[in-house]
Amino acid sequence: MKVVNVVDVAADLRAGLVRALGPLDRATMRHGIADTVALQQIREEATQRIGRHPAEADQSRLLGIRAVVMRVLGDFESAEVDAAAAVKYAEAVGADLLLAPARARHGQVLRVQGRFEEADQLFALAEAGEVPKTLTGAVRAYAALSCLAQGRVTEALIHLQRASEYNSHGFVMQIVETGLGLAEDWAAGAGFGPPPRSWGERAGHPAPERFQDPQTGRWGYLGPDERPVIKAAFSQAGDFRGGVAAVCQADWGAIDRSGTVVVPLVYSSLDTTTADGRTVTGFVGGVAVAAQQGRAGVVHRSGRVIVAPQFQQVLVHPAGFLVTLDGFTWGTFGLDGHELLPPRADRAEAVRSLDAAVSIDDGPL
Repeated sequence: MKVVNVVDVAADLRAGLVRALGPLDRATMRHGIADTVALQQIREEATQRIGRHPAEADQSRLLGIRAVVMRVLGDFESAEVDAAAAVKYAEAVGADLLLAPARARHGQVLRVQGRFEEADQLFALAEAGEVPKTLTGAVRAYAALSCLAQGRVTEALIHLQRASEYNSHGFVMQIVETGLGLAEDWAAGAGFGPPPRSWGERAGHPAPERFQDPQTGRWGYLGPDERPVIKAAFSQAGDFRGGVAAVCQADWGAIDRSGTVVVPLVYSSLDTTTADGRTVTGFVGGVAVAAQQGRAGVVHRSGRVIVAPQFQQVLVHPAGFLVTLDGFTWGTFGLDGHELLPPRADRAEAVRSLDAAVSIDDGPL
């Protein structure tokens, strides 16, 4: 039985970054450089791999690495171009494991340039979705630095606490320790600053909330002011996840935050079951299990069909999708919809194959 390996093409470069970056400097709140030559080599290797690996997930990871290097070397313009491109490639895939680090790296470039409102929004969005705690911890550590630069000491302390709880890696803990010292100095001189903001305030655009019209019984969505922003036109509706919400009239599809249909209303259901046993109405990691004529497939939040509805059951996994034709033998697909393992394995073997492909990019961000 042939299994296609899924390789994180940037994993070794991230490990090299940990060794090449110096500690966080208190005065500038930027990382020092431990090995300039190594950083330049990582940049060149990332550039070469970008030319060899056209897949969107690979492009996102490699551009993100190059953005970190360019930022640390002080080339903020190039770093911002790379970081923004990494986010776009991650959005095209939709997986939170790609989106979160890409957004955080883009936020980092903006933070060191003093563009704090934009940076804070990206840090907040990087916490959203199916994100492991170690990655959330790394994001929170850098979000704290943005808050400290703005005198938001109380909010920074909350971030630092979460960072220390979620990620004990020495690289992150050095940021936490430095941040705590800066917070102490700032509070002693200027106080603790304004009260901490909610996630929605930091993200800048909290998701609309479902409401049911008491007269018609149909569902719509409310904005922050508790007024309808999407009229109650749906017989059923799910919560917004990743910028889209599953909705039903006669059939299921999805809308964006403006109410525009982004996934055609042609599916009998958009109930997404994950490999760890949860079932969500709508999208997980940018995708949903879409049923049509009694068969299940996978649809992206853009409306693109990733896996055509042809299976008895599909489960969403951070590294791809588990599929079965008969409920007994299982196969796997990658996030791009390419078959990795033909549906001839037992479920445990299929899960193990995807587990082995999961790569958590929790830094350096």
